[in-house]
Amino acid sequence: MQRRPPWLLIGALAALVLLPGPTLRLLFGLAQGLSLLLLLLSLLAGLAGWLWWRRLQAQITQCPSCGTATMSTTTCPACGYSFTGSTSQGSGDKSDPIDVQAETLDD
Repeated sequence: MQRRPPWLLIGALAALVLLPGPTLRLLFGLAQGLSLLLLLLSLLAGLAGWLWWRRLQAQITQCPSCGTATMSTTTCPACGYSFTGSTSQGSGDKSDPIDVQAETLDD
């Protein structure tokens, strides 16, 4: 058996929305407040994300020798360049030879 639509409830809601008065002002005030709240929350989330991104970028240092971006380390993980000034593993000079061995891969 099919249910009939609740015409009385639909009519009452339509009368509340269409007829001017304090009820309509209340509904518009609620809609305005909710939309303003959503707008402010999205702006606040965007601002928090931007501040987090700027803080993350400030922690990243780029190696002057090889250009690798690292975060909160004292030496470069790629070439061994020391960010504190003294060299630890590698000298970090661009003219230093790089040890490379050629290998052949069989398919």
